[in-house]
Amino acid sequence: MRALQSDKNQVFGAGVLVVGLLCFFLADPFVKDETLKIIAGVMGFVLALMGAGIFFGLAPKSLNFGVGQAKVQLEYFQVQSVHESVAVRKLPDDEIAEKESHAKAVQREHPLPGHDAPRYTALSSTLGEDLLVRPSAYPTTPMYLLDNAFRIIDWNEAFTVAFDRTMEGRKGRGVLEWTYFLDNYEEVLDHGIKKFGDANASPTIDVEPIAYTSRRYGKLTAIKRAYQIPDDTGACLAWLVTLDLRFAEQSKQVAFNQDLIRLLGLDLMWSEYALSYDRVLNATKVYPELLSKFMGGYDDVPAIPEDARILDLGAGTGNMALQIITSGRDRVIFAVENNRVMLQLLGTKCKKFLRTDVEGGGIIALKQDATSLFGLDDNYFDYVIANNVLYSIEDVEACLSEVCRVLKPGGEFRLSGPRKDTKLPILFERIRKDLKDANKFEELEPDFRRILEINELRLRPMLHRWSTDDVKQMLLNAGFSKISHASEDIYAGQSMFIAAVK
Repeated sequence: MRALQSDKNQVFGAGVLVVGLLCFFLADPFVKDETLKIIAGVMGFVLALMGAGIFFGLAPKSLNFGVGQAKVQLEYFQVQSVHESVAVRKLPDDEIAEKESHAKAVQREHPLPGHDAPRYTALSSTLGEDLLVRPSAYPTTPMYLLDNAFRIIDWNEAFTVAFDRTMEGRKGRGVLEWTYFLDNYEEVLDHGIKKFGDANASPTIDVEPIAYTSRRYGKLTAIKRAYQIPDDTGACLAWLVTLDLRFAEQSKQVAFNQDLIRLLGLDLMWSEYALSYDRVLNATKVYPELLSKFMGGYDDVPAIPEDARILDLGAGTGNMALQIITSGRDRVIFAVENNRVMLQLLGTKCKKFLRTDVEGGGIIALKQDATSLFGLDDNYFDYVIANNVLYSIEDVEACLSEVCRVLKPGGEFRLSGPRKDTKLPILFERIRKDLKDANKFEELEPDFRRILEINELRLRPMLHRWSTDDVKQMLLNAGFSKISHASEDIYAGQSMFIAAVK
């Protein structure tokens, strides 16, 4: 693998070398302007030098040349490939032989399960498609999890996509409520009574057909398989339910796969982003300054009261929730986040403040979509906050409508986010400076590069969606009575901050 990476570097270096030589030798005959001729020649020389360095593995991290505004910095980073960093581990032959010998000796007295199984081949039935809709890690199989009282515990993204997010907000509720969405609800209800009516005689597996009409994919059918999961004593602990989906039209199957893969890709991107940005931003000054903006206590932005009930929408890794609770222990914060990795980081970071009720101050972490706040009561929160969240939401109208619904009359929505004219280089130069001032840039440089790359290559289309005036109008259209504050002086001057009153 290292040799492969080296080959890639040599190919890239050779390409840069050729381009540089062409610029250098073709500048004189084809460029008439003397100044441009000099610049082209210098660039060609530098590129050729850089290409040779990359080819032979001697390239520096950066090269600077030119003067004044014509100064140019070229950077080259030899990035370790994922396959190299997570290389396949193999055991030495002698270690394998030693362990096989021990296993054979043990099996002479106590045969191990599967010791006499036929040799595996690529034609084995274990590769059958039907197994992919049984309990597995196959991401396109819709699944959900129930506890032993048939309450909804969790579900995967494939279920979310196929069934129109119908489980959002229903965590902890009985699964019967979800079955109301099914076309064959009555048959499912009758089946459930017959199979599970006797709590002392539950089946280890239950199979039944279901039918559902999706708003996007039309008529769906599925074989639902509910597998009983035992605890360490053999008693029923939970139920894992898988759905073998069938679409009425092949084109709908394709559309489902495309939608799901896109969703999974975005979710993985946000997971990768979270792991790096959390380390980088918490080591800067510019990010804590942004968080402090939400706390209020200046100009026409009132300070958040000590006993406020707050919804942290798109709570991410918990930085905002942590700041709010540590500055007011009696506050109740509902931290809503849909990304599992972010929620895990939030749970670790805010562990001592987590709770599952509202009998005192603390943080209640919920996995939920920002556009469907089902399960959160109307007119419940004093404040809703959304730090750099709105730009990433596709159905922003649904999100703002839900925010307005759960806010109390007179409650306030505070949000920040990028603008149409946001300039990423300015923000990242400020972040780089903060890291260098704290003597942490060298340590965090790989993470810094990663979040820069994600912003440039993946997030850029989302970052420039609206101006500050656009967002103010969207808030008024959603039902807010007034905009109480708006500014553009945060996050190195590259973000908007708006407060709207219901």
